[in-house]
Amino acid sequence: MFGISENLTGLARGMKLALGAGMCSALLMSGALAQTTSNAATVDNPFASDMPASQSHMVPVIPTDGEVNGGQSDIVRNPALPNPEETTTPYGQVSPVLEEAEIFPFGHQLFAKSNFVDQSLSVNSDYAISPGDRIVVKMWGARVYENVLSVDVQGNIFIPEVGPIYVEGSRNSQLNSIVGKSVSRVFTDNVKVYTNLLGTQPIGVFVTGAVKYPGRYPGAKSDSILYYLSRAGGVDPEQGSYRSILVRRKGETLASVDLYNFLVNGDLADVQFEDKDTIVVGAQLPTVSVSGEVKNSYKFEIDPRTYSGADVLRIANPKGTASHVLLKGVRGDKAISQFITMDQAQRSRLAAGDQLFVESDQTSDEITVKVSGNTEGASTLTVSRSATLGQIANLIKTDPLTHELGAIYIRRPSVAERQKRAIEKSLYELQRSVLTGSSSSTSASQIRVQEAQLIDRFVQQARAVEPEGRVVLSGVDWSGTHVEDGDEIVIPEKTDVVFISGEVKVPQTILWREEYSSADYIEASGGLSNRGDDDRLVIVRLDGSVHDGSKKIMKGDQILVLPRIDTKLFAMFKDLVEITYRVALSAAVVLRAD
Repeated sequence: MFGISENLTGLARGMKLALGAGMCSALLMSGALAQTTSNAATVDNPFASDMPASQSHMVPVIPTDGEVNGGQSDIVRNPALPNPEETTTPYGQVSPVLEEAEIFPFGHQLFAKSNFVDQSLSVNSDYAISPGDRIVVKMWGARVYENVLSVDVQGNIFIPEVGPIYVEGSRNSQLNSIVGKSVSRVFTDNVKVYTNLLGTQPIGVFVTGAVKYPGRYPGAKSDSILYYLSRAGGVDPEQGSYRSILVRRKGETLASVDLYNFLVNGDLADVQFEDKDTIVVGAQLPTVSVSGEVKNSYKFEIDPRTYSGADVLRIANPKGTASHVLLKGVRGDKAISQFITMDQAQRSRLAAGDQLFVESDQTSDEITVKVSGNTEGASTLTVSRSATLGQIANLIKTDPLTHELGAIYIRRPSVAERQKRAIEKSLYELQRSVLTGSSSSTSASQIRVQEAQLIDRFVQQARAVEPEGRVVLSGVDWSGTHVEDGDEIVIPEKTDVVFISGEVKVPQTILWREEYSSADYIEASGGLSNRGDDDRLVIVRLDGSVHDGSKKIMKGDQILVLPRIDTKLFAMFKDLVEITYRVALSAAVVLRAD
């Protein structure tokens, strides 16, 4: 990472007034950017043939003898704080070891919202008529009749003048035909018949085994096995099996259900339940967990007959970029850890408790780099992974009349991430110091409560800041600097104005004047606000370098006036100053601690 150079020396001198020598040393980074001095390599410009002759004044963006303005990093490091390289949680809390996310068993999602699983609203056409069912019978024509008839214990319905009609066991779809034929034997002419199964006889089904709430549950014959399992709270995710579920009737196994077939293929056994049937959920089969570059990250039950890696990965559905698998498990009395290809994983014989971490371990020979300020050709370039900034610069054409060639810098995602992590680490330490502090009296306790509220608002502001990840190139021969995938090479536009923001009464943009100092620009912006501190300035130049205002203000400079932090109000004065500077340097944003 690029270090802060001599440009912060003046800044440190200015800070001594508020922070003392100890804080200054915490803000200074050790060492400047180490670069190999070499000439920019020659690369053919693919846009040369497209460049109009009228734009012959365009010039390549290449360093000239490495002689540009002094450079520095935009990240400061306080040695008193923990190493920002350590892992942090999304909320900035320190986590020395990243805990593995909980992996649920595949199938638990069926019962995650079991309250939405309800009884069937209608009876399907294949339903078998049984005693207690209610049937609407309508006759019209030469004979008119309408009634709701119940199927008796002998399986009949009774129609006056027609007599008993046996319907038990008949399919719902056959009911109208059976009743119509019986009626036509008595009324041979001009009598039409319509039937409708109005409701079924409620039954009770026992659900037991590895379910949350074993018991007997009411339902209909046509209700699915998912309904009854849901009524029992679903399969117990800790010890129940989603693949070994039996439906038993009078001591005999009526059906064996594997819910994986339903989840993957949509196949579900069509069971016509009867009163006192029993659903038995078996014990959980051997399991393996799959996570990483997969669409279904779950714990899977494996078929004990095959223990096939291909079966598990087929259900886990690896993403298109997945190429390798880290297999962890136990074989015999030894733990194993193997990094194998996807093909090898599919051919592997797994064991209970195995963990599969699917990864994308493919590298590309090319990377993508964006260019901001390129006035000729594409704004996005695909280059070799080994390409240097000097080689890419030969592909960039820009107008020296409109762009500041000497102010080139890079926005790098990896640097922005490190800046964000450093800010998060500081915020965590700040919150911890507030929440763990003790109070000696009631009044002191009230003061700490108010202080904690102010700090909480400050932390919310700081967490909303997104660092730029600026890599400053001024002052060095950057031709041999290697680029990273996702880098954005920025060539700022020339400007004749100076930006003033932060703790001034009227933040604004003012036309640059050669004789003006930083104090003059602040005065032209209405002066300092009641929180402003003229001893704490950060001047950010077009090339990303900074100073404390002791140097001459140049065109395009941004003057950031930082707030004054009351040492009497805040016990954690040093931490607040550290975070304020860190945010200002990484994102050119001023935070208020009030």
